[in-house]
Amino acid sequence: MNKNKPSVFILGGDFLGLEMARELNDAGYSVTVVGHGKSDIALHTKKARGISMPLPDADPAGLLDKLLELAQSEPGLKVLLGVNEKCRKWISEYHKELASEFKTLFCDTEILESYFDKWNQIQMSATADVSAPNSAILDKGETPTRKLKYPLVVKPRYSPKTISFRDKLGSKVLVVRNQAELNIACQKITKAGFSPLIQEMIPGVDFNQFLFGAAVKDGKPYAICMMQKVKTDPWPYGSGVIVRTIYHQELYEAGCKMLADTGYSGICDIEFMRNWDTGGFDFIEFNPRYGLGQRVSQMAGASLAEMAVKLATGELPGEMVIARPGYFWVYFDEWIKERVMPWRNQFTRQLRNRGNTSKIFDIMDCRPELRHMMNIASLKIKRVSRLSSAIFAGAINYGELLDELGKLLA
Repeated sequence: MNKNKPSVFILGGDFLGLEMARELNDAGYSVTVVGHGKSDIALHTKKARGISMPLPDADPAGLLDKLLELAQSEPGLKVLLGVNEKCRKWISEYHKELASEFKTLFCDTEILESYFDKWNQIQMSATADVSAPNSAILDKGETPTRKLKYPLVVKPRYSPKTISFRDKLGSKVLVVRNQAELNIACQKITKAGFSPLIQEMIPGVDFNQFLFGAAVKDGKPYAICMMQKVKTDPWPYGSGVIVRTIYHQELYEAGCKMLADTGYSGICDIEFMRNWDTGGFDFIEFNPRYGLGQRVSQMAGASLAEMAVKLATGELPGEMVIARPGYFWVYFDEWIKERVMPWRNQFTRQLRNRGNTSKIFDIMDCRPELRHMMNIASLKIKRVSRLSSAIFAGAINYGELLDELGKLLA
């Protein structure tokens, strides 16, 4: 590791923490991952130290004490980065207490929390003059606040709930085609403990989804990585399991508009979709965190994680860096499926090679992936258990059963 570089502490042991840890390891930083338990795969990252501490929302004061105690035994400059919404919020709330030992790229708590509400994000896009799909929430009478045209997508209103929403319901969004399906979806989501956000479906297909990632200080991006979701799973509103870096001037302008005059600081992952009817980019959502697939920014010459470290230490580069187009990243699960099913993704596999694709799997650093597979298996077992209970209770119809079975087999 480069002794002239600060030591980096990554708060968050999930898949995003793993990606960030590997990105910074490759850049020559000494990395410590702070997670919580056995399911945190980033704790097992090769060349990184993994340490378990209390969760930010479970014992915030205890986490602060343990982190400061750990840092006092570490010489030199130290940077603390949070990978997800909860970790970033905790750092923002405690940045003054942390300042004695850590440099942080914190964001004002009020600004950060404003991005947790996707309904509020829609209002922000209107202020920024960036188009977005017509949207609604439920009023006190459980009725949508505006009339929308079907088909619609229904998703969790608050971004910190996205992962638990997917784990409980099996997908990131629910697609509805009429009033009856909308009523069922809203009831299902509300019963599961989530607030629904309802949006008109943007005309297009899954590969018309785009990402604007950036490392930002006070609303100004210093490193940008634009990407296209070449393949999503589950289709059509899943996570990008194959992405490639691109450059598109209109996407660049839309992303910068969403950041201008916001005061936002940190890494972000802004989602857009190309509207087939208008030809423009419609804003989908603003993720105030490190994004899935952003590790490819390193190979493309604009590492967002490394820029975040520099910004945290007070370094403000004179010129913005933008990722070069033509580089690929593949989600580990999809990479495994390609090995098992050689006919899968034949076209994109012809385009990818070692020179343009982020390293996906290393036999010498496979413990995180093995743990990840165990977590996925455990999650599917829980879904099977919930599905079996619903079947025996007569609480699921034939169509819902087929849908749930499809999600389990995906």
